[in-house]
Amino acid sequence: MGELVIVGTGIQIGRDFAATAQHHIKTADKVYFLVAELVAAQTILDLNPRAESLENLYSDGKRRLDTYREMVDRILAALADGQNVCVAVYGHPGVFAYPMHEAIRKAREAGFAARMLPAVSSIDCLIADLAIDPAAHGMQIYDASDFVVSRRPFDTTTALVLLQIDVVGEPSYKQHNNRGGLPLLRERLTQRYGDEHEAIVYSASEYVWGNPSVRKLTLRALSAEYAGPGSILFVPARESAAIDEPTIKQLDALVSAAQKN
Repeated sequence: MGELVIVGTGIQIGRDFAATAQHHIKTADKVYFLVAELVAAQTILDLNPRAESLENLYSDGKRRLDTYREMVDRILAALADGQNVCVAVYGHPGVFAYPMHEAIRKAREAGFAARMLPAVSSIDCLIADLAIDPAAHGMQIYDASDFVVSRRPFDTTTALVLLQIDVVGEPSYKQHNNRGGLPLLRERLTQRYGDEHEAIVYSASEYVWGNPSVRKLTLRALSAEYAGPGSILFVPARESAAIDEPTIKQLDALVSAAQKN
């Protein structure tokens, strides 16, 4: 019976592509891949010349969800044939990767062994490039479209990270060139943070010799010209969280009691 392993190539393939991921690509009966640039695609093909891209399932005007379902169907069909299948995707295979999670879910439901290996995501790069420690004050992460459409609650005392601000509200595949939903996102943010609150539009560099794109701006200035493909909006906290003194006293008492026992 076939097995499914989903791996990530990271953001910079020369830096992030783990040896374990390469091993699974090299030894799989069937390899599918979905990556952002030609060097990554060629690296995968060098490891396994039988590898096939899933990119051809996208088309302009076609709903992304329809494309994702076709990806899952193709992966599951190879498993049903008894093949060991490896799927390699850009970044982390579990971040912004609905079809990968769905493929694992359906594979397990059908009785196949299925697992995902961790990899470097754009969020990891953002943390490193902007020198952010999520453990210091917390971090909220949302898809920008979901943030707007679902009116997600958010806390202005901790950092807010919004993914793919270049396609807010865009349900189809248009090569990340539809930024029409940005004004609504900007309005939602300025209502809570104010026009002059500073934020950063960030894009990780895909190349070892390149630098990340880090553009500081006020929320009022957030517009389409700043939102390139795959851009992330990082919004720092507006104020510090209040400390609850009764809770601190309660914790001190509990710790003290535990030390005596």
